[in-house]
Amino acid sequence: MFGLGFYSDSDLVKEIKQGNEKALLILYKQNINSIKKFVLNNNGSIEEAQDVLQDTLIAVWQNVAKPDFLLNAKLSTYIFSIAKNQWYKQLKRKTRFKVVDESASENFRAEETPLKYDTKIVCDYVNKLDETCRKLLMYFYFDGLDMNTIAEQMGFANSDTVKSKKYQCFKKLESAVKEHFEKDDFI
Repeated sequence: MFGLGFYSDSDLVKEIKQGNEKALLILYKQNINSIKKFVLNNNGSIEEAQDVLQDTLIAVWQNVAKPDFLLNAKLSTYIFSIAKNQWYKQLKRKTRFKVVDESASENFRAEETPLKYDTKIVCDYVNKLDETCRKLLMYFYFDGLDMNTIAEQMGFANSDTVKSKKYQCFKKLESAVKEHFEKDDFI
């Protein structure tokens, strides 16, 4: 019987190929600490690390189940490689930040161009905002939530209130960044 002991990589691959879900539990336990450490050291949370590992194990399960699967490295190395890629994709999605506020775009004259902020700097300044502004901007720019959803999640009266508050928060962010940097720093 396949239990929670020590198993070689080939044993685990064999169990996955046979559809034994206990192999996933073993892989989870064997890899959670290294994945957690990696994600935490790269601007992530424990919950995100757990999500990354779960997504990784699903990918491993699907890949190993393929008839032509061949393990060319240690299973832990293979898992860690997939987890790293998963986390980098998630970070990339997380840090996509539209800097130009759409509601203000009509205020720019043709000869003016909005600043092209460095994403890391913008993220640092977003984290310095008050909780309401931080959440609102994160929901809108990072999570891509619409105004109605944000209104529901944050307890605003309606989407127009969210738009107004988002504009105020964006202006606070923009002022803070402009206070410390010149336009040429970002182009």
